[in-house]
Amino acid sequence: MVDTTSDHQNPPRVYLISLIWLSLVAALIGNIQPIFLGALAESFSLSGSQLGFIGGAELGGSCLASLSAAYWFPRVRLRRVALFATTVAVLGNLLTSEATDYSQLILIRFTTGFLGTGVLYALTLGLFGQLKNPDRIIAIAVVTQVLSLAIGMSTVPLLMERWQLPGVTVSLALFLSTALLCLHLLPHRARYEASKIATSEGFNFLGAALLVSLIVFSVGLGSVWAFMERIGSSAGFAMGHIGNALAVSGLIGGLGALMAAVLGTRLGRVLPIVVALILEVLTCLLLATRNDWHSYLLAIALFNFCWNLTLPYLMGAISAADRSGRFMVLIPAAQTGGYALGPVLVGIFLIGDSFQVAAWVSMSAFIVCLAMIVPLLKRVSKVKE
Repeated sequence: MVDTTSDHQNPPRVYLISLIWLSLVAALIGNIQPIFLGALAESFSLSGSQLGFIGGAELGGSCLASLSAAYWFPRVRLRRVALFATTVAVLGNLLTSEATDYSQLILIRFTTGFLGTGVLYALTLGLFGQLKNPDRIIAIAVVTQVLSLAIGMSTVPLLMERWQLPGVTVSLALFLSTALLCLHLLPHRARYEASKIATSEGFNFLGAALLVSLIVFSVGLGSVWAFMERIGSSAGFAMGHIGNALAVSGLIGGLGALMAAVLGTRLGRVLPIVVALILEVLTCLLLATRNDWHSYLLAIALFNFCWNLTLPYLMGAISAADRSGRFMVLIPAAQTGGYALGPVLVGIFLIGDSFQVAAWVSMSAFIVCLAMIVPLLKRVSKVKE
């Protein structure tokens, strides 16, 4: 057995691979949410509002798991928690296709996010944070998630066509169960400096404001991303074509993250974020006003590219503004909470099956984020790195 408990900062390669794989497994359903919600909509004849609440419930559960991680992560036996979370995630997906009504479905998906994938993802991020130099490993994890997004987006429609929803949920359960192969490599307990969260030298307004801007940005992402498949379907595009388009857009999104890595802060943070947010607004406008195939392709490609270009700079700004680490540990919860709130807001404003309202809600969030972020970034530039 590989010893990963003796040295968290210089672990063996197999341990790093296991963390990357666990993060991929835990994040998969969130990454393929548009096509997965589309499969649920077809199988249960869900309305747009119901679909929004289901998507929001699962992501909301994951958000609660992330918020609670600051308390339980340093106190629990990690292997036992990971085993429990994996079991819940597997059972949750198997039970999804067996749900008999909307209330059961929303309860199953909330539980899957709260006690299953949300816990597993938070645990994995916590272990990433304990590595001596986590940047490269996290970057590799992001690349694998982009690849899994592309594969998942193109595979789910094929499974739906041949085996309907049970084929999708059983396949997801089997994939999630591969996490069990990695659990024996995890440390029994975490090395965790709780003081980084618990201690305070006064309230950091700048860090808090940037965290709020991340939440608003995530609302913009979640609002339209969860309904991207429905927007295409309502325009008359085949589910298989939509899945392939979303898969390609995920790969293009990886190029956005790669551009951020190559540029670094040589152009500062203001210019890349402002340009990307303006493009996101234009992308939402395109989705809301055009329903031809080429406009749809262009919109989802730009959406993913700008999403992955903006996020590293926004997280970097929070890191630069936050010396205590209090807000950095809340980033996963902020992202997940925003992603969860977006579909719920769309569900509230949705009338009938006019899914273009998702683009309008998303565009509004990006405009608010743009108005917030510029003065905040100027203040961050004055903080001594």
